[in-house]
Amino acid sequence: MSRSPLIILVVVISSCGGSLTDEQRKKMLEASEQQAIVKVTDAEITEAAFAKGRTVMEGLPSPAAADSVGKAMSVKIHWLIPGSANALEIEQQLIEAYINSVIEGTPLQDNVQKIGEDSILYTRAVVLTRPDSSVEVKGTWNIRMAKRQLILSMGKKY
Repeated sequence: MSRSPLIILVVVISSCGGSLTDEQRKKMLEASEQQAIVKVTDAEITEAAFAKGRTVMEGLPSPAAADSVGKAMSVKIHWLIPGSANALEIEQQLIEAYINSVIEGTPLQDNVQKIGEDSILYTRAVVLTRPDSSVEVKGTWNIRMAKRQLILSMGKKY
């Protein structure tokens, strides 16, 4: 059973006989647009999650900057190595899938998965190609984003 989206109603009462300045009208219109109910599909949410995840990865200058970049972009970023004990089950399954892809010679791609009802996980593998052409999965970058924040930001540029 899916939950219905949270709907917030904003009521503005004008006390000066109903007359508003142009500035007040503009602010009310902007507030109204922000509160408008917009239907988005799962495909659109997934596409937005890929876009945001890729943008976060592009903005990550070094692993040491993960916390500050995550905070600035309203996401949680963490590095995961194969066999790590601090991984969620889905994260462990994804890293195992990346390892199997390397064994099978399948190209690695970034990934988006739902985590519960309110979060989305973007994952990108980091591989090392050795001189003998063998490939090793060093780990994965995992970016967790709130579904609500992602939907609200869909009208904005990442």
